Amino acid sequence: MDGRPPMAARAFDDLAADLARGKWPEPTCTAEEMALHLAIEDAPNHLQDRPQTDAHHTLPEHGDDYSWDGCSDLLFQDHDVLMLFDPKFGGIEDPEDPGNQSMGVGDLRATAWFAPFGSHSVRDPTRGFRR
Repeated sequence: MDGRPPMAARAFDDLAADLARGKWPEPTCTAEEMALHLAIEDAPNHLQDRPQTDAHHTLPEHGDDYSWDGCSDLLFQDHDVLMLFDPKFGGIEDPEDPGNQSMGVGDLRATAWFAPFGSHSVRDPTRGFRR
């Protein structure tokens, strides 16, 4: 480690803290959006690996349990960050890119991943980091 705080871990921790407080995980920056996309992508495999004795299996069932596409639709303002993985959108991360400007994507460069979205409140800057 280079002495900098583990920022990606912070994104996952902040979303987990939302859930622990009984709130929907609400991404407040691009890093949190990516963390939530990764969590939703991994969720089906994670559930398959849980033992039958796990407390998860004792929860009441609902008709749309495990609707990962529904989670993806409900929990995000947009899916712009996923364009970073599509070669046809090369350069889209740069706010000066014509495609970025025409779609109103914003700054998806790595240096801006932790800048809060304008429509969300900023997370408490004194919340610390995990060790």
